Amino acid sequence: MSLNYELPLLEKANYQAFWNWFKEHSQDFYETLQKGELVEEDLISLLAPKVNELDLGLYFLIGLEENSAKLVFTPDGNVRKVYLAEELVATAPEVPYWSFSALKPPTNVSSFSIRMLDLEFDKDKISFYPRINPSYPDEIDLVMIYRPFQEEFADEITNGVFIFLDNFLGEETMIDRIDRLEVRGPGDDISEEIPVEKLPDYIDWREKEFVEKYQDITFDPNEEQFAGFEATLEDGTPIISTINTGAMKWDHKASHPWMFFITLHFEEVNEVGFPTEKEYKLLSDLDNQAYQLLPILEGNIYLGRELGDSQCDIYYACKDYRMASKIADWIVAEYKDKLNITIDIFKDKYWQALERFNF
Repeated sequence: MSLNYELPLLEKANYQAFWNWFKEHSQDFYETLQKGELVEEDLISLLAPKVNELDLGLYFLIGLEENSAKLVFTPDGNVRKVYLAEELVATAPEVPYWSFSALKPPTNVSSFSIRMLDLEFDKDKISFYPRINPSYPDEIDLVMIYRPFQEEFADEITNGVFIFLDNFLGEETMIDRIDRLEVRGPGDDISEEIPVEKLPDYIDWREKEFVEKYQDITFDPNEEQFAGFEATLEDGTPIISTINTGAMKWDHKASHPWMFFITLHFEEVNEVGFPTEKEYKLLSDLDNQAYQLLPILEGNIYLGRELGDSQCDIYYACKDYRMASKIADWIVAEYKDKLNITIDIFKDKYWQALERFNF
């Protein structure tokens, strides 16, 4: 079925206006970086408002790289903004002495360190070991060990290690490849600590195995089977679920590791918490449109929906989060004056968030 929906992406003219402005000032910016003086006054204070005007929810990093300058746009870990950073960079013109990229690139660990408060984060203070869960064998689950670990600074240490890894591994690896991360101190229960310098090789090895196992896997639409379920909350509120039991029984869940959850919050409900006829019609329209925009053969699986208690949750599993993020923006824009909507996109290789539907 062909679709005529226009996704609410930023008009390329707005991108172009930004790049025209940047190109006009690029030589001055480059010279400011080379001098290393008045960078805040003559560069950052001018560039930051222009980036904010784009209203993409992006941040930027800027610096010198050999004989050129580099401008990096980052969503700071927000998966729903990754595609916007990539689209913005894709429209960048050729600018002498400048290069542009989306997402923080990896850094050479041998010369890289971060200092936060009185804590330092570098290769000599951080090591790791992998946890392997036989029930979830394809997850990359890492325990990062920081020494000396001080319990009273646990939050600061965890934050510092995450920032270190974000820069050391690069933002794309942190988002796409790592499933779980825990930060702790050394202990007798750790049989072997692995130097953090070896972490990229370990992740590459695990990713290679994963890609070889799942790259050509797609859920067969003919395997879709739906079943209805009813439950009652402790206060007597009824909940009705329609779940794709065919997908929930599938053996290759890890091939679609991203959960895309749409939650509709109803302002008008009947005495048992179900939406009125008007809002139920909007729910049906949204549900059908999302299903059409996220076809199975493009790596998306409709897992069903759960209705009751003044809201409706709609569930998808996706191969990639970029298309889901675009559809999320379309949904929010299309229904912003009609429904109260929240959207969550997160990594969950084995669909553990929906384990209650594994019968």
